[in-house]
Amino acid sequence: MKRRGSATAAVVLSALLSACDAAGDGGSGSTDGLLKPTAQPGATTRAGGLGNAALAARDADGFTVSTTAGRRKVRVTENACAPLAYALSGTVVGKPTATVVREVSGEGATVTVVLAEYTPDQAQTAMDAIGTALDECAAGFTATVDGEEHKVGKVAPELAPEGTDQAMGLGATVERGGGKTPAKAVILRSGNMVAYLSGTPSIPTALLDAQLVKLR
Repeated sequence: MKRRGSATAAVVLSALLSACDAAGDGGSGSTDGLLKPTAQPGATTRAGGLGNAALAARDADGFTVSTTAGRRKVRVTENACAPLAYALSGTVVGKPTATVVREVSGEGATVTVVLAEYTPDQAQTAMDAIGTALDECAAGFTATVDGEEHKVGKVAPELAPEGTDQAMGLGATVERGGGKTPAKAVILRSGNMVAYLSGTPSIPTALLDAQLVKLR
């Protein structure tokens, strides 16, 4: 993917990192299928907001879905890599106005799903920040998640599903506690709402499809 080093991108990234720090938590790419053409950034989310878009047990047959209010504390050694670390760790980028979190398990995978509602333009800005971080940090980086060191190896873009205004897929190998585990992330934008899905060792297709239905 093409690297971007413009002053504009730097200002946007700096603003997002400041917002994340204030909350106490944690340009689009050019590869086809990874960051799709966008609708107007100010488009509204679907009626009903986050509650109607959040997964419930009835939506994902064969999966266990639980609600949690906890937030992971993510820190990185390089600020430029922060949005990428947040996406892979199940933490939002920027400072949304509201969030809901679901922990899902099934088909041998554990997945965190975070839905975040943003003010106009900020959902698009969050997606752009992840794309910029991928340009800058694809070779890997080190992050601390809830006090545990995670060494993230090469991060590769992966195909993302269709059906939303914008979508991005990520894959990496994470070393922690002496072991290595595949890590996946899919980030979906629908109007001013962003869904962050992060899973190990995978994000099952059935689960991803169930969340897509809820976003439409």
